[in-house]
Amino acid sequence: MVNTALSSSLNKRELESLISRLNRIGIALSSEHQLHRLLDLIVSEARSFTNADGGSLYVREGNKLKFAVSQTRSLASRNGKVAGFHASYLPLTKESIGGYVAITGNILNIKDAYKISPHVEYRLNRDFDIKMGYRSKSMLVVPLRDHTDEIIGVLQLINSLDENGHTVPFKKEHETLIHSVASQAAVAIRNAQLIENIQGVFRALVRYSVKAIDARSPSTAGHSGRVADYSVALMRAVNGTEDGALANMKFSAAEIEEMRIASWLHDIGKIGVHESILEKTHKLNKEQIKVIEYRFEMIKILEQNKTEHKKRHLLQTLGLANRRSKKLELNLQEKLAEIEDDLAFIKSINNPDRLNAGNLKRIKQIAGKTYTDLSGKRCAYLTNAEVEILSVLKGNLTDKEFYEMQDHVKKTLAILENIPFSKDLESVPKIAAVHHERLDGSGYPFKLKADEINIQGRIIAICDIFDALTAKDRPYKKAVSVQETLDILQREADEGRVDKSLVQVFISNKVYECELSNGTLR
Repeated sequence: MVNTALSSSLNKRELESLISRLNRIGIALSSEHQLHRLLDLIVSEARSFTNADGGSLYVREGNKLKFAVSQTRSLASRNGKVAGFHASYLPLTKESIGGYVAITGNILNIKDAYKISPHVEYRLNRDFDIKMGYRSKSMLVVPLRDHTDEIIGVLQLINSLDENGHTVPFKKEHETLIHSVASQAAVAIRNAQLIENIQGVFRALVRYSVKAIDARSPSTAGHSGRVADYSVALMRAVNGTEDGALANMKFSAAEIEEMRIASWLHDIGKIGVHESILEKTHKLNKEQIKVIEYRFEMIKILEQNKTEHKKRHLLQTLGLANRRSKKLELNLQEKLAEIEDDLAFIKSINNPDRLNAGNLKRIKQIAGKTYTDLSGKRCAYLTNAEVEILSVLKGNLTDKEFYEMQDHVKKTLAILENIPFSKDLESVPKIAAVHHERLDGSGYPFKLKADEINIQGRIIAICDIFDALTAKDRPYKKAVSVQETLDILQREADEGRVDKSLVQVFISNKVYECELSNGTLR
């Protein structure tokens, strides 16, 4: 609010303009939630009010003041070069001007910072002036008090300028104006800090949720983070596209952040998929192969026993061993070799490679063979379940297992739809849930087509394919080279399964060479 003393020094039009301007500033401050942009805005508006050449803002952090923002119009472009700024800290003591205001809560309106009375506790640190060739003279320094009356920072304005550009003292009414701005600013800062803290907690939950998935499936650890990095990089590359179908497509910072979160969480549904499927490296696992090995060893022993029984029968009926006995032994060796060869074949096809027609025929032939166990029961060399698993044409998952793996997308959607996302992240579930959909309807789980798939989902799909193919940590497949993967993506685009324009941007901008965060949710 504008106090009585100030309003009495202004005419009606000036007062109305001032109140309107304060209201606009209040609205601007309350609508900006990015803390670094908010701090910059506060200094800019305060400088504008007082026609100050420079301004800085300190944020209190414990027993220190963080020098968070610095603006100096006359130094903004010197010899065509913008003066750099790096955040730093100073101790919270009364020796510095900012520290004094932060501790006492007093407003300082200094006419000449080089002529401060020796009887006060504070002094100007001239390091900045010496380094930049500047002359700090008039200063207006006010505390930033939040709604609890706690001082959370200090706003410092330097060198008020008159209409001729000469440095003059800050007017008395400036104190009231900037104090009003500072009050609004402090509340806005607290809100922004609260939002950042909430976002920090949310990011931590996302990060540890993904780590929980990684712990269940070490072979895909880091996949979600890399897909997020690629997806964000592709979005930014689209923003820089000046021609083609995507020239008018521009993603906001909020949309990019939404994509980052959606990408990180796109596989969270895998938490509901059994480890035996997530970590399946071969068609039959080690225990299943062991069972077959024991079975085939038993078949060999049974064949040996059967042959020995026939030999004894010949010896008892004929009274001596003869050529028939030798033939039985030869047949036995051929049979044992055949059993060994069948077992070796089973082991050789127990990998994710694509089966050919000859292999399928051989599996059926082995499955058709039988033996008689010790109880006299007739049994097959392979069970129906083993035949089904070994007969998988591509990969290592049966139809049932593949369906369960595909179902992780529905699980992802179910989990994310139950998270109360803020408005700026409300599309995360529907973005994450379409990363396996394809434009021609051949994807899963919803068989969506073309316009039914949002642009963000199309982006994740491309990045997911790239990382899955090039990943070196998958025990069930060899990593595909980058060039071969790009060729596959181009072929998928040409055949209408993934977005051709996005693939072109991905390849032409070398998005795949973007900096990776190594599992850190930035």
